[in-house]
Amino acid sequence: MPIERRQDGTLVYGYLDTAAELGVRTSDAVLVRDQGRPYQAEMRPYRFGMLGACEITGDDPVRVHSLPSSSVPDGEHLISLLRCGNGWLEQDGRRASLSPGDFMLYSGRRPFRLELDGPYRYFLMRIPAAAVDRLFGTVGGVTANREILRLPSARILTAMLMEMADQAPGLGPLTGRELGQHVTAMLRTVLRESSRPDPPGDGAALLERILDHIDRHLGDELLPGTIAAAHHVSPRYLHKLFEQQGQSIGEHVRRRRLEHIRQDLGDPALAHVPVQAIAGRWGLKDPSHFSKLFRSEYGISPREFRREAISRTGARV
Repeated sequence: MPIERRQDGTLVYGYLDTAAELGVRTSDAVLVRDQGRPYQAEMRPYRFGMLGACEITGDDPVRVHSLPSSSVPDGEHLISLLRCGNGWLEQDGRRASLSPGDFMLYSGRRPFRLELDGPYRYFLMRIPAAAVDRLFGTVGGVTANREILRLPSARILTAMLMEMADQAPGLGPLTGRELGQHVTAMLRTVLRESSRPDPPGDGAALLERILDHIDRHLGDELLPGTIAAAHHVSPRYLHKLFEQQGQSIGEHVRRRRLEHIRQDLGDPALAHVPVQAIAGRWGLKDPSHFSKLFRSEYGISPREFRREAISRTGARV
């Protein structure tokens, strides 16, 4: 990974963007101030589908200063996990202490400061804007904020990140891609929980029934009006229930359909079934629209995903 020694420290870049070339600055560039000693650290980059990742291991204390740049896509965020050592992260007027097992959210587009005591192990993932941008835009106050760690969903995400960091060297491309999808899905859950609690009392029970109804009818034409009528509520109230969870009813239906399609495409027993027939079975009947949705969600075309999934399954068998 390219580094450049400067009078005020060491410029480090290309640890998340592994295609970076020497002298070509990338969106992940940071300035490491190393108290006069040459900066030394071991960096192991990984890919989890659309998510770039890197584990950084060092023995000496470091102070990291961001170099905000317009080349960082608007909405892109970072999620870090401190595996060993102590430190703190500062952004958006908040300063959060870091202990082993803590994850933290921040943005490379805005100024931040990070300090780590040595020795340390720091696992970092870049979350593309397409994955959770809308939720970051509506939630607010989650960067450099330890309060988010109190959420039950955040504890589950922490355990997932710890295990991913342990197992990353042995993961194949398809497994890594699928785990990246799980991380972004779990992060969506954390962000929703951080901003909007479940509806109280009857509202929670009603929402649970509606979610079950949607799962049972994914292959049908699911319109807000018909779903609302089936549960004796107005379409306006139905939309409000979902908005309280940080998503629209259309987004929920689309994501559930894509999840089922992805599972079927990876099933060797269904390898003879055309891709579009599987998509149509789950309610996505327009081939062009379905292909765009699938690629946007998973970063790969449906046919490429099926080929990778089935070839890997066949090799394992």
